Amino acid sequence: MAKFLRPGDERDIFVAKWELEFIDTFHMKELYRTAHDFLSENGWSDPEGGETWEYFYYERIIYPKGEKEHRAWWRVQLLPNNSKYVRYFIKLDYRTLHMTPAEVIVNGKKYKTWRGSVVMYCDAWLQLDYQNRWSNHWLMRHFDKFFRKRIYKPYWEAHKLELYKKCYDFNKEMKRFLRLKTPVKEPRPFRHVTGIPPPEEAL
Repeated sequence: MAKFLRPGDERDIFVAKWELEFIDTFHMKELYRTAHDFLSENGWSDPEGGETWEYFYYERIIYPKGEKEHRAWWRVQLLPNNSKYVRYFIKLDYRTLHMTPAEVIVNGKKYKTWRGSVVMYCDAWLQLDYQNRWSNHWLMRHFDKFFRKRIYKPYWEAHKLELYKKCYDFNKEMKRFLRLKTPVKEPRPFRHVTGIPPPEEAL
């Protein structure tokens, strides 16, 4: 967190937070792929220019049952209109527990998958002067606070609303994948839910 956010700095504005928990049969790789594809298709990228976005990964096997646990941290950014001043930033953490191999049968065909629980934690932040250009400039740093609070305020408030929407669009996509309830009826998802083909496509 400290690597990309500036603790206590009013230029980092908290916008939204959600958490999803799912306990059942699902495909972990497809969960990862669905999250990655959705974010990538909507312009999100690695703050350091990489491709995996993964800044931490941990996996362990718990004996004697052989259950797996996972921890993973993703950090992604989106620069609206390639802005040098405003950045949308998301912290996404995964945690799985009691993961065991499983098989499901759809139309007589077996599919290997996993059974267990997964929790996803997502925080969204709006970052102003994310490159510290104003705060590090000998002249502009004296006008930084005035600019943010008086001149630029209507613009960053509009960015807050846009980031809030994007954050919950991502939430809805993951709910569709995990077959969790959403407030309104959703169209049929483009990607397979839980990573397992529906019966009509498993022929």
